[in-house]
Order: sequence, then structure tokens, then C-alpha cells
Amino acid sequence: MNLVPGSGGEIGDHLVTHPEVRFVAFPGSAEVGLRINELIAKPDPRRKWMTRYVSEMGGKNAILVDETADLDAASTGIVRSAFGFQGQKCSACSRLVVDRRVKKALLERVVEKAKKLPVADPWEDCCVFTEPVANQGALRDILKVIERGRREARLVPGGHRIDWEGYFIEPTVFDGVAPGGFLDQEEIFGPVMGVLEVDSFEQALQVANDTRYGLTGAFYSLDLDPLQRARTEFHVGNLYLNRGCTGALVGVHPFGGFNLSGTDSKAGGPPTTC
Repeated sequence: MNLVPGSGGEIGDHLVTHPEVRFVAFPGSAEVGLRINELIAKPDPRRKWMTRYVSEMGGKNAILVDETADLDAASTGIVRSAFGFQGQKCSACSRLVVDRRVKKALLERVVEKAKKLPVADPWEDCCVFTEPVANQGALRDILKVIERGRREARLVPGGHRIDWEGYFIEPTVFDGVAPGGFLDQEEIFGPVMGVLEVDSFEQALQVANDTRYGLTGAFYSLDLDPLQRARTEFHVGNLYLNRGCTGALVGVHPFGGFNLSGTDSKAGGPPTTC
């Protein structure tokens, strides 16, 4: 594989429309992914084939928790999913949709565990959890999102840059997020999670599915009936039951999303033979 230096805006169109390119695989934003889809679908006399295309375009992933769930297990899965890799994973938990009857108890556990996450330079400590975000631009954009979030919901823990050499941001949780708002709809790609309170499993499904994305999701419950319903009614490409919404293993778990999370293709699973 050869690496081509340069920004996507400078070389992306040229690469995906090149007459010798037969296959395009793209991870990134929905806006760029849709542009690639448009470009390669246009007839081009230089090409004698239809360019195959697989994309993975992000998500606004939700973890649902009902009133029967094991809250200790749920809080651990939520914190790992939301703040592992600083939330810089397309599969990261960006929304916690929780039954009002257990919201307070669950949120207390989540906040307690988030505050205890170790912070360090990953080059110096292999057991670190809270590492820096990708670069200065990511730091700037995430802090802007947090400031906007303060106008929409209640900041529980986090919300600040960590006083450490590098681009560190505190794990951040917003409570009282409203369905349909910015914190409920837009991908942040950083250590920021919004909490939405619901009255029932039906409402939780409605809130979780009310997004243009559909990559990963998780549902914590000890009731078999809603667990079974989630398998067919929670509209995501990769659904996890009673565990976090991240952690698919390359070569083991096929991975891919619905809606504007991708082309509904699954990649990364074990090889098959005919």
C-alpha cells in the first residue's frame, strides 16, 4: 500500500475518480462520504466499470438502560464506550438514554467512574485511559461543542481542558439533553456524552432511532422481552446487549452501519471460502 500525502480536499476527488481505481473504502464524515458516492456514480468515459464503494461515516450512538438493568455493569460499559480513545471512535457512545426510575442512580455511578479515569501520556504509561485528542484542531472544535452544550443542558462532570502538556480534555457529561437538539443529533467525535431521560422502553427506542445515523448501539436490561425487541427495533448496524457499544474485533466481528453511517456494508469479519 502506498501513502499519498495531502489534504482530502486537494487529492480526494482525483483519487476516487481515477480511471484505474476499482474500489473505494472511506471512513469519515457523512458529508464527504456522500460526495464520494456522488462522484463515483457519475458516468465517466475513462472508466469501463462501476467503482465499488464501502463507507463508514460516523454515528450518534446510544446506549439504552431500562429500570431492570445491572447499573454497575451498565455504568462501566457506558464509561468505556463514551471515553475510551477520548470518544474518537465512530462507534463511541455519544448518548445515554435511560429510564427516569434509575437515571439518578446510574448517573451517579457514571460520574464517579468518569472522574477516576487516569490521565497520562500514552507514550509513557501503557495503562492510561484518558489520552490527548488527535490534534489542536480537534481540541478547539470539541471545546466549542462543549460551550454550545452548556446552553442546552446541565454540565455534570468535565467540560474543561486538562492542565497537561498536550491536547487533553476532561471526560464530559451533559444531563437533561432534549431530544432533537444539537447534543442529541450531531456527532462530536470527542469525550462528550449527553444523557436523555425517558419514561419507557418504547420512548427509549424512539429517541435512539431518531437520528440520521445508525452505526452502533447497546441496551442494558435483565428483561428478556425488551432485549428481544431491541434486536429488531433498535436500528443500528452493530447492536450489543448488556455490554458497551464499542469493541468490535477486526477479523472477528463484521462491522458497518445503517442510514448515513455507511453503505450498509459489513467489513472486518472472518474470511470465507467457497
